[in-house]
Amino acid sequence: MSKLSPKAVKEKLSSEQEKVCFVDVRSEDEFKSGHVPGAICVPLDRIECGTAELPKNKLVILSCQSGKRSARAHELLKASGYDNLTEMEGGFSAWAAHGLPINRIRRAIPVIRQVLITAGTMVFLGSVLGLTVNSAFFAIPIFVGAGLTFAGATGWCGLAYVLEQMPWNRSS
Repeated sequence: MSKLSPKAVKEKLSSEQEKVCFVDVRSEDEFKSGHVPGAICVPLDRIECGTAELPKNKLVILSCQSGKRSARAHELLKASGYDNLTEMEGGFSAWAAHGLPINRIRRAIPVIRQVLITAGTMVFLGSVLGLTVNSAFFAIPIFVGAGLTFAGATGWCGLAYVLEQMPWNRSS
């Protein structure tokens, strides 16, 4: 099946809701900031590691932000025996550009940006304090750099985990 336009997806979700499973493969953080009503969030990494459980008896419509991750999810699911698959053309960006309805769970800054702001601030302040107050403050940027390296190598970020627990990042 060829890709469906956002308007065609909206029609399918309205008229054939029980026959369709709309899957957003973006991160949970992206999903919470805005998604198609009726969508379920199954991040691409869950599909890649084989832990995603999707119905094989429904049309599975895949979407991401622009189309790259949903294309990858399509390949992986097809290889896993899913036959009734398609993608939404242009992803969530196209959906929003067409002025179609959007559900938002929260409006906080995405956690990844919070990580970048926090890590950058810690590196900057640790470096300035190391230069002006005491060289022991250089331990801060060293620690942050090691943490970011570990996060990149393993896919798990302790700072992101801590920030996700903050009140402003909790779902209401």
